Amino acid sequence: MGRAPVVVGGFEITSAEFVKSATALSGLPEERLPQIAFLGRSNVGKSSLMNALTGSKNLVKVSSTPGKTREINFFKINNQFFLVDLPGVGFAKVSITKRDQMADFIREYVEKCQDLKGLIYLVDIRHGGTPTDIETVEAIRETGCPVLIVASKMDKVNQSEKAQGLKLIKQRLELETNPICVSSFKKTGLDNLWNEILRAVEKKDV
Repeated sequence: MGRAPVVVGGFEITSAEFVKSATALSGLPEERLPQIAFLGRSNVGKSSLMNALTGSKNLVKVSSTPGKTREINFFKINNQFFLVDLPGVGFAKVSITKRDQMADFIREYVEKCQDLKGLIYLVDIRHGGTPTDIETVEAIRETGCPVLIVASKMDKVNQSEKAQGLKLIKQRLELETNPICVSSFKKTGLDNLWNEILRAVEKKDV
């Protein structure tokens, strides 16, 4: 059964559906549509943000156990592009071998997926960019994949904490401007993020 269209951040979503999970490049969707991937440390709020962006409560499963996502999950939006949920990085409660395999799969996906138009990397504004964040973003940049830094959990900080968090993220991740700030709980910043997503989706390959 279809869902009624919803407008989030000025963008009308007529359909949003889970398509498949993949644990290898051979498992990626056969449908050649643009892909925008989401990445960040476990418990940074990826699933909640993706649900907020799509006007859904449970399109993307929000686990009470951080780091539970083990696969790459693909969600088709308006039959036009995919939002892609990548496994969280830096989570310690999986085995070293499994963690290394996930890291290798993410790297391979970012390097080789021809339909990947950009990657959104979430940083918890309260932490200002951890060594794991810095290392991961540097690795993504080395692949040549466009990466947009987004500061999450805005509703958890006051104005002075926000300013300090943004300053640290900008400095540590070597940004020219402050990152987009979002709160999945208060639905703030979604319009700016959708603008960036749509710009990446519509960008033609040179």
